[in-house]
Amino acid sequence: MDYERFKEGFQDALKAELAVRGADVELTARRVDKMNESYDAITVRPTDSSIGVNISVEKAFAAYENGTPIPEIAEHFADAVEKGFRESPQVDLESLSDYEQMKSKLSMEVVSAEKNAELLESVPHERMEDMAVVYRFVLDQTDSGNGTILVTNQLLDQYGITKEQLRADAMENAPEIRPSEI
Repeated sequence: MDYERFKEGFQDALKAELAVRGADVELTARRVDKMNESYDAITVRPTDSSIGVNISVEKAFAAYENGTPIPEIAEHFADAVEKGFRESPQVDLESLSDYEQMKSKLSMEVVSAEKNAELLESVPHERMEDMAVVYRFVLDQTDSGNGTILVTNQLLDQYGITKEQLRADAMENAPEIRPSEI
């Protein structure tokens, strides 16, 4: 089975497995662009929520190529989706559109400029040699990971602020939110 047919069959199997477990969800196939990586994903979102969980179709396909049947892969990823739902941060969606509320959650992250060249075209950043400083809103920090939102040029326009204002606010808040570690 080729990748595209697998993707369709896997999405159907995952939705069926979650339905058996009583989850009322919507699934959307999309490309996820993250710092240092991009991947094909299925976003699973409860029908009564705006927050979803992304799962990697590429990882699922790798398991299939290694001989794992699609229903078994769907069970494994359904477990991951349920865990993601349990551990997802509680987000006030109205506050996401209000920069005055969000700027206290602003931090910085240093990433490879080369690996992220395409994504950096749509993200406010500062270049430092072969690295780039990008900005994130930190919504939640747990032992299993962080819930963050990468600040994009579109968000800057929505907030009506400049890149310089974003940088100044991040310089003020970041040491408190995400202290530097070496």
